[in-house]
Amino acid sequence: MEVTQVSRYTSGVKRRLFRMISLGFLATWAGAASAQVVTIARLILNQQPVETVEVPAFLDARDAVTVWIPVARKADDVKRDLVFRLDGQVIPIRELVPVGEATPIGQTAPSADKVVLPGSIQRALGQNEWDPNGDITRMDRVSDGVYEFVAAFPKGIFEYKVARGGSWAENYGTGFVAGGGNIRLEVPKDGTIVKFVVSFKEKFVKDSLNNPGEVVAPTTAPPLKVQPPDPKTSQFNVFRAVLAQPIAPGQIALPMSVTIANGPERKVFAREVLSDPVWNYTKNDLGATYRKSGTTFKVWSPVSTKTEILLFEDAKSGPVAEISMTKGANGVWFVNLKGDLHGMYYQYRFQSYGKTRTATDIYGVAGSADSMRSMVVDLARTNPKNWPGKNPFKGKRPTDAVIYEIHVRDFTVDPASGVRPDWRGKYLGLTQTGTKLAGTNIPTGLDHMKALGVTHVHLLPFHDFNPDHSEQYNWGYETTQFNVPEEQYATNRHDPIGTIRETKQMVAALQLAGIGVIQDVVYNHSVPSQGERSAFWQTVPYYYFRTNDRGDVLNESGVGNALHDERPMVRKFIRDSLLFWMREYRLDGFRFDLIGMFTRDSIVDWTKAMRKERPEIVLYGEPWTGGGPIRFGKEAQRGTGMAVFNDRIRSAFRGDTDGAGPGFAMGATGVTDAVKRAVVGSISFDSTIRDFTDHPTETINYVSAHDNLTLWDKVNLAMPGDARILNESAVRLATAGVLFSQGIPFLEGGVQIGRTKGGNHNSYNAGDEANQYDWARAAKFQPLSAYTKGLIAVRQGHPAFRLAKAEDVRKVLSFLPDASLPANTVAYRLNGSLVGDSWKEIVVVLHGGRKSAEMSLPAGTWNVAVDGESAINGSLRKVSGKVKLSPLSAMVLWRQGSLAAPLEFFEKNREAVRSPFPGRPPFDIGQINLLSSGYGKSLSHACDIAIVEEPAEAILDRVGWAQNVQGEVAIGERGPLVD
Repeated sequence: MEVTQVSRYTSGVKRRLFRMISLGFLATWAGAASAQVVTIARLILNQQPVETVEVPAFLDARDAVTVWIPVARKADDVKRDLVFRLDGQVIPIRELVPVGEATPIGQTAPSADKVVLPGSIQRALGQNEWDPNGDITRMDRVSDGVYEFVAAFPKGIFEYKVARGGSWAENYGTGFVAGGGNIRLEVPKDGTIVKFVVSFKEKFVKDSLNNPGEVVAPTTAPPLKVQPPDPKTSQFNVFRAVLAQPIAPGQIALPMSVTIANGPERKVFAREVLSDPVWNYTKNDLGATYRKSGTTFKVWSPVSTKTEILLFEDAKSGPVAEISMTKGANGVWFVNLKGDLHGMYYQYRFQSYGKTRTATDIYGVAGSADSMRSMVVDLARTNPKNWPGKNPFKGKRPTDAVIYEIHVRDFTVDPASGVRPDWRGKYLGLTQTGTKLAGTNIPTGLDHMKALGVTHVHLLPFHDFNPDHSEQYNWGYETTQFNVPEEQYATNRHDPIGTIRETKQMVAALQLAGIGVIQDVVYNHSVPSQGERSAFWQTVPYYYFRTNDRGDVLNESGVGNALHDERPMVRKFIRDSLLFWMREYRLDGFRFDLIGMFTRDSIVDWTKAMRKERPEIVLYGEPWTGGGPIRFGKEAQRGTGMAVFNDRIRSAFRGDTDGAGPGFAMGATGVTDAVKRAVVGSISFDSTIRDFTDHPTETINYVSAHDNLTLWDKVNLAMPGDARILNESAVRLATAGVLFSQGIPFLEGGVQIGRTKGGNHNSYNAGDEANQYDWARAAKFQPLSAYTKGLIAVRQGHPAFRLAKAEDVRKVLSFLPDASLPANTVAYRLNGSLVGDSWKEIVVVLHGGRKSAEMSLPAGTWNVAVDGESAINGSLRKVSGKVKLSPLSAMVLWRQGSLAAPLEFFEKNREAVRSPFPGRPPFDIGQINLLSSGYGKSLSHACDIAIVEEPAEAILDRVGWAQNVQGEVAIGERGPLVD
């Protein structure tokens, strides 16, 4: 007898365990099969079964049902026994196609030299996908460290990575980056032969489709090492039953079932079939549309046979009305109710799959504190005075932003914040001005943030989250009602209308202070994931979440489920929600939690919609997951308008996340190349400095955030026993590294006051003791605060630090030769004259040595804006010749007019300019322009500028600099000059 009972699991709430792991070793599982991830996640989270449910089957097309069976069988045997019924009537099965989980294919054991291409390309060839030990894509060794694989593929879009050793312990993705993003393979037609080449010596992975000029596929493909299972003789667990006739749209809500032999009847749930255009509702009026004369309610639930709306006077008592809704086009139910319903609570009640299901409105904009009821609200009545304010961000490009991350409660809950007691830890706490640390003139709260000069505040999630935790401390990465602000940050958590108003007051106050508001959004999963408390599950069971063919909700987020963003109505929901927050709350940006879980097509869709309304909106996310496959990793963001967190710059300056391993800012050696990649905005800068972005606008540069140890705690762990002054120097250098690298800088809130969490690296539920801003530290760390403020002012005052295009970076930035620098030092020049900077020439020095060093400066006199102790947007002093570098320090030097003069000078004196090199013709203006802007990158790097003048020293001092890489002056033939 067929067994069709399986245990359903909950995920627990150990969110930050997985968020921590996802930044480390789980990130290397980028392509792991979802079912494997679920199993591993359950082991780590120590989950327990909470209920036993019947295994479903799924209608995945109007003529196709997906059926999982627990014991593998041959297709012919299953077809003989399988019966499908629609509303009690048997519909014949035309064909039964095996689609997955075949009886395991024998494969060789893992070995150190076994190199495999795991990915969906394995499925295309007939084996289970994302298997790092799968022989069907095992590569052949052709020479030391070089491997090849050739196969013929069907038409389609696939992905792959490189794995060595038969496991995910060592794997490489795009750009041959360890643990990097999946490599996309777009096969144009069936039977296309593709050749793959991997070199561990030269560190590359290439294929004949992505690299046609470098890899050429043969005309014939060798036999596969492992033959795919024979559909007629092999046994399988998953089948697709093709029906003799398709299900009509009007039949989608009728009861459907399958039985196998004498087994129990199993319900068939509409799943992928609902992505059919016939059920794709495109209008923007789902939810409750309020008017004083009446409210229209609309909800999408094609699978329901009946839908009602229940009205309530309050959050606890029974319904005062139960009203039937009408089913319209695309599976949308609607009803118009007359009268002013402002403040009325409501729920939907669905009849689907033989059950009654009650739910809040997933499009609801206000709700009860327990997240079980939605509320009708006239949003115009929630607007504070002078709403809406002007959006404060004046930048023309994302790199003009400086982002500062905080948690609503953490920032003001400390009594020392000076915020009035009833506002501490609340939305209104971020509106109060004039607060100071007692007995000092040190500003706290909003005034402190404004004084720093940041352009945007990134607020950890403040949309409604898991009501089980909303009366306890939590970061909020467990969203329940996506369009509702979290009530615990309101002064009265039981007043939904007041919660909306106070949220807007917070936004208005921050924007009035010149600070844009970025909301941390968690659209990748929902809490709870299923059952009667999940509005998504109750509205359309199974549709909104990723599931396997057995019906398990996949735990790709590490917290129980994953929203299935490819499905049109899921993608639409997220798009509509983002636009709602933009329009109603006037938000200035979004940070996407675990954006790596989403598909690139979804990201493009959402980004396009948001930028259409607000081109300057700031958008970024985490290019990793909570353990599942990475669909939008680093590289995938190219050209989408979405930036991603750059964990490579974090690792370069910080070292490991929570261990004692130091980074460049703490004196680590051997990472200067990584620092250079950070400095250029992670673009492809030259033949050796290359990384994952098309432009600096795609990288979020950071060294610390709410996850992991604070920067101060990390520095103290990595530099035990060092004097505080040296530890503070490490923080200064790391912060300077972030602010003076091309890209979008992101600062951990509190970094300027040495914020500590007592060594807690995962404080998501650790309460105020660990998480609150200890404002008393602002007095102890005044010099660090002033320094951070100065760094921000320098960046914001000079466009040369905020370049938006890769070509500008390559034109404006030039590294000083390593041979001319002290050990463990990176230095570079910026030609400010090319981007209208008031500082025409800038030199930035990042010294990662733990001891002082001396450095020779380019010729001339320089103003010092930043050194190891001070930072101002101006001049601290003038220096020339050699300069002393303090341990673990940054230095910024500048001067006026030195780069604009050469081109103008040469234009007047073109005929007088002669090449200093024998046998070469005179320089033309084009060459001079290259030389003066590229710092000697042309003409064999021989010299920067060649000029003719007598006396040479005088004109060299006026023009600026004319040194070649050896520091020698190049003087050509004498000629008449025009001043």
